[in-house]
Amino acid sequence: FPSLIPSGVMRIRLSQLTKLRRLDVQSNRLTAIENLSSQVDTLEELYLANNGISDEGATCETGLALPFSKLNTLDLSKNRLTTTTPFVHIHSLEELWLSSNDIKTFDDVEPIAILGSRDGACLEGIYLEYNPVSKEFDYRKRIAAMLPSLNQIDADWIGGIASHGLGSSGNLSGQSLEARMKMMQELTIARARAQQEQEQRAKESGSD
Repeated sequence: FPSLIPSGVMRIRLSQLTKLRRLDVQSNRLTAIENLSSQVDTLEELYLANNGISDEGATCETGLALPFSKLNTLDLSKNRLTTTTPFVHIHSLEELWLSSNDIKTFDDVEPIAILGSRDGACLEGIYLEYNPVSKEFDYRKRIAAMLPSLNQIDADWIGGIASHGLGSSGNLSGQSLEARMKMMQELTIARARAQQEQEQRAKESGSD
């Protein structure tokens, strides 16, 4: 069950939505992520861009500190983060969007190396543009070495675009950050829907 929260929200209260799979609370006044205990086993996509979430706000016990088992897309672009430490335990992550925060050094990125270097790592894409670290020498090369499972860093594909079903639309360079984020969100959602449809067809075939 997808959920789009109206703008102006300062706190999240979703205890009754126990089957929630997608939550969009972008462009609000959130300073912390909390009250997601009821969604720990179902939430797959969480969009929190353009809020005021700090490192402390991203580590609340009832928020991202929870052991999410299906969370594959996390968008915290345009917040107040200085480190990737709050996400080191979310091993199901495939896409992590942290553009336009205040992540300054490779040491600040290094905590999530475990998500892209271990056997069976899921992390495929990370977005760190418009952080101070993105101006460092050999930025993309060093991030790629730190996270070998990556297929994409910002708008740059490391692997073949065709393997992701993006075709020519995979080239996002030259577009504004907002346009690129919107396109990547749409592509991620479309990919998730296609996967769900494939799984549903497989279930139907198995029941025949």
